[in-house]
Amino acid sequence: ADTCAAIGCGRNIPAGSSFTTIELKTNFLSSARVGERVTCRCTPVHLGRQTHVWDAVVSNDATGRTMALFRCTQMVRPPR
Repeated sequence: ADTCAAIGCGRNIPAGSSFTTIELKTNFLSSARVGERVTCRCTPVHLGRQTHVWDAVVSNDATGRTMALFRCTQMVRPPR
């Protein structure tokens, strides 16, 4: 989930800018067995000039159950 949010943020900031995580929260709800496929869907909640907020849902493809709910706030750092 963290990687998905980082990819999304990186693709939505101006060229030359960087970002850093300032807060994240994860609620773990279930698990997967070895070999089961897991999917993460990450969506932006807020895409501001100085901050981004991303929500992600991690789910088990075999059972359809939600495994984790994730929210990440990132600070966008302008180019030097």
